Amino acid sequence: MSSYPAIPFPPLSPRLRRRIARLSRAVRERRALELRYGGAWRVVHPHAIGRTGTGRIGLLTWQTAGLARGPDDPGEGWRLFDVSRIEGSRALRAHFAPRPRGGPHWTPGIDAPVAEVPSRAEALAA
Repeated sequence: MSSYPAIPFPPLSPRLRRRIARLSRAVRERRALELRYGGAWRVVHPHAIGRTGTGRIGLLTWQTAGLARGPDDPGEGWRLFDVSRIEGSRALRAHFAPRPRGGPHWTPGIDAPVAEVPSRAEALAA
């Protein structure tokens, strides 16, 4: 059995650290966000944030409004955003109930969540 050395990730810039802190707060507070990404505004419910398998920081969201992927895409659904490519964000007043999880490994694409919403049952019981 061979083992590969861990690949060190580059350090995060202070600007990216501040963005991660703001987005993590929105995840923990279950606060809806307006994101500018790829030149378009989208409204999202952030469910988790953390490192992806490629070492980038990803934000797993349920998109409720904004740019669709194509003509057959309603624009609503799970999206994983590269945090370093988010052009702008703004917390909205609205809070959201978490979407149902798809199993124990419900954060696809995020290997190590830094923040994640509680399960739907926990959130609704509170």
